[in-house]
Amino acid sequence: MSESKVRRVAIACDASCDIRVAVGEAAALAQRWNAELHGVFLEDENLYRLAGLPFGRQMTWSSAVSESLSGADLEKISSALGAAMRRAISEAAAQHGLGWSFGILRDLPSAAALAEIEADILVIDVNPREFAALWRPPSSWDALTGEHARTTLIRRQKPMRPGTVLVLIGESTDRDKVLASGISMARPGDKIAALVAGGVPEQMISAQQSAERLSAPARREIQFEMGPAGGARLLSRINELAPVLLVVDASDAADPAFRDLLTQTRCDVLLVR
Repeated sequence: MSESKVRRVAIACDASCDIRVAVGEAAALAQRWNAELHGVFLEDENLYRLAGLPFGRQMTWSSAVSESLSGADLEKISSALGAAMRRAISEAAAQHGLGWSFGILRDLPSAAALAEIEADILVIDVNPREFAALWRPPSSWDALTGEHARTTLIRRQKPMRPGTVLVLIGESTDRDKVLASGISMARPGDKIAALVAGGVPEQMISAQQSAERLSAPARREIQFEMGPAGGARLLSRINELAPVLLVVDASDAADPAFRDLLTQTRCDVLLVR
């Protein structure tokens, strides 16, 4: 991914998302690249199946009283949430001076569903709305790490102040691609760091040479560090660096061990293709 290639930013939300926050973040990215903003509201088929069961009930966190949940009730709720997302997309696009579009997809949270969305970068919000600030439902999207067909930003945090954008460079990583993406995603106040996993000096030298060439036009400095090969030690070092964004080559994320590492990392993750 590079700035010149980003023409359309898509944001995918479902009923668990804090829609306005997610759309606002996606719009800020689209403005950075002067790209079109596209919103997709996913009507989760599993919720409709639940509503069709005889024991399906709805409850609020503040009350122990439950009510029946019918398919018609869920249609109304889903329609209202979809309309709210459409308004949020429209308002955010007007605020940032962007072209925009919106669609509704009735499917399961899956790689197949995401394949229906056309965009240069797909933003998925896996930070569900808080319920009474005490409990968060698990996100169906979080399990899809590494399965997306395009460059994907997995949002796990609320908007944060500037921090460290960490580029993870493995043995099979396309160094130019992930470094360019890290530079492109970094905000003005962010630091950019690169962690070269595997302890191979030649990899470090090649990565530093790539960084010098790619970062010069953007006038950004990248700090390099040699890291462990993988597993618990690599995860520990990533957590110590406490990045706001981890940039990873999606081909590395296809490895099961690497995917487990990513699901344990609680920062935002950019999977680059």
